[in-house]
Amino acid sequence: MKSDDAEMTEDQIPEEETLSEDKAFDNETDYRTVIKEKFYIKWDKSSYLGQSATLNHGITHKDQKLLASMFEDVKICTFPQTVILWGAAGIGKTTLLRKAMLEWADGNIYQQFTYVFYLNGKEVNQSKDKSFVQLISNNWPNSEGPIEKILSDPRNLLFIIDSFDELDFSFEEPEFALCTDWTQKHPVSFLISSLLRKVMLPESFLLVTTRPTAWKKLVSLLHNPRCIKMPGLSKNARMGYLHHLLKDKTWAIDAICSIRKHERLFSICHVYHMCQVICTCLKEQVEKGGNVAVAATCQTTTALFTCYICSLFSQVDSSCVSLPNETLLRSLCQAAAEGIWTMKHILYKKNLRQHELTRDDLSVFLNVNVLQEDIEYKNCYAFTHLHVQEFFAALFYLLRQNPEKRDYPIKSFENLYPLLESNSSHDPHLEQMKCFLFGLLNKDRVQQLEETFNFTISMDIKGELLTCLEALEKDDSSPSQLTFLDLLHCLYETQDREFISQALSYFPRITVKVMEQTQLLIYSFCLKHCYSLQTIKLTAVAELRNLLDLNPPIAETCLMDVVAQIMHYWQDLFSVLHKNESLREMDLYESRLDESLMKILNEELSHPKCKLQKLLLGSVCFLNSCQDFSFLANCHTLTHLDLKDSNLEDSGLRNLCEALKCQQCNLRVLRLESCALNVIRCLKLSEALYRNRSLVFLNLSTNNLTDNGGQSLCKIIENPNCRLERLSLASCGLTKAVCDVLSLALTKSKRLTHLCLADNFLEDEGIKLLSDALKHPQCTLQSLVLRCCHFTQVGGEFLSSALLSNRSLIHLDLGSNSLHDSGIKLLCHVLQQSTCTLQELELMGCVLTSEGCRDLASVLVNSPNLWSLDFGNNNLRDAGLQILCEALKNPNCHIQRLGLENCGLTSVCCQDLLSLFYKSQSLVQMNLMKNPLGYDTLRKLCQVLRSPTCKIKFLALDKKEIYRKKIKRFLNDVRTSNPQLVIMPHYCNTESGYWWQYF
Repeated sequence: MKSDDAEMTEDQIPEEETLSEDKAFDNETDYRTVIKEKFYIKWDKSSYLGQSATLNHGITHKDQKLLASMFEDVKICTFPQTVILWGAAGIGKTTLLRKAMLEWADGNIYQQFTYVFYLNGKEVNQSKDKSFVQLISNNWPNSEGPIEKILSDPRNLLFIIDSFDELDFSFEEPEFALCTDWTQKHPVSFLISSLLRKVMLPESFLLVTTRPTAWKKLVSLLHNPRCIKMPGLSKNARMGYLHHLLKDKTWAIDAICSIRKHERLFSICHVYHMCQVICTCLKEQVEKGGNVAVAATCQTTTALFTCYICSLFSQVDSSCVSLPNETLLRSLCQAAAEGIWTMKHILYKKNLRQHELTRDDLSVFLNVNVLQEDIEYKNCYAFTHLHVQEFFAALFYLLRQNPEKRDYPIKSFENLYPLLESNSSHDPHLEQMKCFLFGLLNKDRVQQLEETFNFTISMDIKGELLTCLEALEKDDSSPSQLTFLDLLHCLYETQDREFISQALSYFPRITVKVMEQTQLLIYSFCLKHCYSLQTIKLTAVAELRNLLDLNPPIAETCLMDVVAQIMHYWQDLFSVLHKNESLREMDLYESRLDESLMKILNEELSHPKCKLQKLLLGSVCFLNSCQDFSFLANCHTLTHLDLKDSNLEDSGLRNLCEALKCQQCNLRVLRLESCALNVIRCLKLSEALYRNRSLVFLNLSTNNLTDNGGQSLCKIIENPNCRLERLSLASCGLTKAVCDVLSLALTKSKRLTHLCLADNFLEDEGIKLLSDALKHPQCTLQSLVLRCCHFTQVGGEFLSSALLSNRSLIHLDLGSNSLHDSGIKLLCHVLQQSTCTLQELELMGCVLTSEGCRDLASVLVNSPNLWSLDFGNNNLRDAGLQILCEALKNPNCHIQRLGLENCGLTSVCCQDLLSLFYKSQSLVQMNLMKNPLGYDTLRKLCQVLRSPTCKIKFLALDKKEIYRKKIKRFLNDVRTSNPQLVIMPHYCNTESGYWWQYF
């Protein structure tokens, strides 16, 4: 049975209810009508940075899917309630949102939202105190609109905040101070902050646009936003559009290729307007100087923008508007610079007053399209594009008065040092301005500006920049690697060889990675003018990324030109090898070298002026089996070659062996760790080593040589002509079977002093044979590494007996072998004998406990030569440390270096450590990592470390402890009171103890 309500006809519905629904429908319809009228007017008034309406609609049509998908399936919570749309200046964010407003008003998108409110950053900035209702009521069709009723159902509302980056608010208000009442008056900053942080209308939806410079600030205010980037024109679209703009020009392909080869210039073409600016500028330059002007104009971004800016002012009619004088230009440039630093790009009245600018002053800049006045919001001025502002901001540093000659303090943004210290990752908003600044050091650029503005521009800035660069290199906290790579990009902009040479003279050690053709162009240009290098780490990739991703026919034409130049750039880059006679080390880590690069490298290393001593080819990929080491016979200064983790093929090994046999080869150190060597290859290498007369250090670790390979090397060791002093065979698949031959070789070798056999399955039987060799009076070993060789206390006793008669061994590593407390008793007894020469002993992971600490304590007090001990990874615990500390405080103890990493120490040992730090007269290095000492223990240790009587110079603590806020404050006090003390989250291994790892 139907209810009475269900049977009621439309005519029977109460009149008041019908009127209310009609009024609500009318309000919504009227609002949509007003929105359409308002945004169609805006559409007509403002073309997309000078583009046609057709292009405008084309762009928004392309992005329509993006708009439609932003809040898709909101009812089932597929997407969050907040969306950030971010992208570069001028890329079309505002245009897209205005189109969105029109599409919503027409009923095409966002119909899940009953109302959509649009707030613009410029307009909000100029608003006074008001309620939130008043803030969003601007577009309401009448003053009596039901705004409050609408806001009572926020789930159906979308708020669009356009140009967040233009909001001049700090957003530092605590959340409890924000407002929830939309009828109450507040500063507009509070209202926007409350909306963004979901304090007001938390169930509503938000769509916010911003530039990349303000992205981090915005994200910190929002709850789980969805971030969508507006990419602008794709690479192929850029090429296509440039070709479209220049399609009737005979020089178009050359121009497009010139732009494409310069990544920074090409990147700004992702905005339609910048493509137009560039092409317009190129056309003007060609008219003046012919086709040759194309390459010069596209050489750097500064060259292009200087031409563009000068062309704007060259159109000034002297009978109507005069050129700006130096004072006026300086004031505008100062405003531009401050805006770039503060990431504010709108000039309001207050900004004009701060920089002593009036509306009349701006007229010349408005007339030539350097500035534009906002057509919607009063008293708002902006540069026609961000890059134009960045250019004038850079020009400020050339026009500013010398800070040393002024009697008033300089503003923070006038200081050059922070600008040079900035990098593209942390300070992306300063990147292009910095590039323009360096580009304006070029005398041709300055001459263009002087001729345009009719006054002389001082170049004192060059000296200031060089002084800052020198200070930057000396600063321990700078420069970061990223800062240096940014510097190379900036130096390229100068195209000033003398300045580049001076600037790079402050950086004797550099690291660069060449992955793209643009990087190759920039780095090769700068480094070929660098003459003070000592060390360079260069990752060179033969298969450069760049033009290969473009569509024909433009790509094919460009590639022909690029391929012809690439080898020239590589030659320039590797010319550092002979142009820098102070260059001693080159590291090509993770490079990918082909035959062409290998040929260039060989030629440069063979150059008579090349003085290189160390060449590191770690993890290098040699494409198409291009391993060529013939340079070893020609580079007489080269003494170190590292091929670690490079797959040494048969042809490469053959080539290397031929070079090693050559009498002109002066190689002393060869590292072939993890080079895929096997028994057969080891035999071939052994033949070459037998004839070599220069090699003193050989590392063959982590190659599957097996016992047969080991035996072939033993023949080399016992050869009276062999000069090898250090040999590392760690993890080479050796067993006890090779120890008989090896033992014999050790007694015959006249020069071998260091031997590493770590991670081989030698067992007690193998250790016995090696111990017999140690007893032999002809044995010359000084360091023996037997870490993880799978022997027990039996093997330990063999070694202990050998130490009684050995007179050469000073370093012994027995780590990661199961000796136990009982296995070190004899060793401890031997170490106390006056005839024992051992100085460094490693006992990490030997299954020791506090029971063995009494024997070890006797060693600490009575050993005549021992100064370094490492007990790491043994369960000594607090009780064991107490025993050791008493011995370490003894005046007869000579231990300087002590390792106690992961020894089960807790806060219980606090007093023992404090007493040790106070009273020890010999201990200077200590490792306490991976021990849960606790906050109070570390705090008290810091107090002791501040004492002038504390001898500790190096202390290793866990990273999480060092960077804990509470501890960090105490550590800073320690560094102030005791600047000689180094506290690090890692232990510095000594070259004597870890010699096989040093190169």
